[in-house]
Amino acid sequence: MSENDRSNTVQAGEPPVQPMLRSEFQRYQTFVWIQIFFLGVSVITGGFNFKVWSMLDSSILIVSIGVSSLLFVLDDTKVRKLIFNTSMVLYLLGVLDMAANILISGSVGWYN
Repeated sequence: MSENDRSNTVQAGEPPVQPMLRSEFQRYQTFVWIQIFFLGVSVITGGFNFKVWSMLDSSILIVSIGVSSLLFVLDDTKVRKLIFNTSMVLYLLGVLDMAANILISGSVGWYN
């Protein structure tokens, strides 16, 4: 058995790595583009007032995009699903904060 043959065999107790399917890759890529779109929209919903409350949704969305970028480099399917669910929760928190910004700026308005 040569060196090349040993590197292609699966070690005992180690599951084989399944490559990411094209549809799964496209799904993750679409999710990241949706996050980037809402990151651009979050600046508008903050009313261009750069205060901590109005910038919280942007920071949550940036963290969500960063976590989502791990989906493209991880090999383990279980870890990819965990990372996807985590980035989905962060994304929803960012959108919820964006909705709160719209409600606050619409009813109360921003005071300087």
